[in-house]
Amino acid sequence: MSKSENLLAVIHLSASAVYVVVANVVSATDIRIKGVGEVPTEDFQQGQIRHFDRLKSSIRQAIIQAEEMANCRIHSVWLTLSTPELLSHNGFGAVDIESGVVETQHIVKALSLAKASVLPNTHYLMHHCQQGIFLDNQEQMVDDAIGMYANKVTVMYHLMMMPVSSRQNIQKLIQACDISIDHMLFDAVSSAEYSLMSEEREQGVCLIDIGASTTSICIYRENKLIFTHCIADGGNKVTMDISAELGLTMMEAEKLKIQRGTVDTRDVDPTRFETFPRVGMADEATISMLQLAQIIEARYIELYRVIFQKLSDEGLMDYLQRGVILTGGGSQIRGMVRFSKRLLEMPVVMTNAHIAISAYNHFDSDDKFKELNLRVGQRTLQTAYGALLYSQSEQFKHSEKSSPEALEVNKPTKFSTFKHNLSNFFKSII
Repeated sequence: MSKSENLLAVIHLSASAVYVVVANVVSATDIRIKGVGEVPTEDFQQGQIRHFDRLKSSIRQAIIQAEEMANCRIHSVWLTLSTPELLSHNGFGAVDIESGVVETQHIVKALSLAKASVLPNTHYLMHHCQQGIFLDNQEQMVDDAIGMYANKVTVMYHLMMMPVSSRQNIQKLIQACDISIDHMLFDAVSSAEYSLMSEEREQGVCLIDIGASTTSICIYRENKLIFTHCIADGGNKVTMDISAELGLTMMEAEKLKIQRGTVDTRDVDPTRFETFPRVGMADEATISMLQLAQIIEARYIELYRVIFQKLSDEGLMDYLQRGVILTGGGSQIRGMVRFSKRLLEMPVVMTNAHIAISAYNHFDSDDKFKELNLRVGQRTLQTAYGALLYSQSEQFKHSEKSSPEALEVNKPTKFSTFKHNLSNFFKSII
């Protein structure tokens, strides 16, 4: 990529398509999209590669589309994806400071200790978010302690892990496309960066990203990421139920769901029947609109039951003062907000467009800019945009100071560690 611009590329792997976005990242409030690529694929389902060569081909095609539109070459990317194999923990690393001044090496060591306390040998640290730092016995956390005086530093983290084998397969896939991975993000965190306002993060909110094959969840409280989870269920299950109940092919069921489906059965006239053309058949199907809505409603009720049972088990239900923010293709079914408010009995809203994202006119043709401008408005690209926004976030800047790469400009020295019991910490922030 050109060194004259702060260009950043993102790949979002989903169950329905590969999305690639190239942007000139000017600041957290000014991200100019230069190129996008989108190639439909069903070869990445529930966080697993189903067909390596086909998926590699899809990624390459999407990259080429984005490169041609942005007039640049992509060599490395931020990658965002979901996986039900995700393991997540809130943890900490505590370090003694012999010199009396907090240095980068101490923050890096804290992450290493936090990982060692919860990371199984079978798993790889996919993504980490720093929650805050305690200096000595102070009760209040700080965000950045480097250069401050202290005898001990304790850094709190939310750690997101995936199996080593799955991480290696993803790495091999992306490298086979002649690019490298700069950072890997859990897609709910990417979506949250796009979707959530600061006051929502502060007061307590649950983001639910309903995709085709997975549903990703994250919870923020006091501006800290405190919970992530991924469920192997999404919009495809709704399509499968419609197909099975109404005797339609999956393609027909998906079309019927999108064109005529609703999750809110109260909106449907129980006497309403509609004809639906069948592929390759002379006869049309006659469909009860109430039955269709009931099939859809039942699947979303089950999805919410699984989500909120998990949140209840984790003791998080009392902390969602701002309720739920919905995003993802599976949340776009008609009637979703009304249905969700009634079922959950809490505030529910759909994510809106982010004002920092805009199409960048670098073309010599008005038609090309109109095409880019139209594509930039697609909801399907919001997770990729979230990764761009995350790259400029204070969260990322603080978390990066814990990464081993932070030591490249700071030579490490010897220091010791100690155990510190902070079992009540997470109760205090949630």
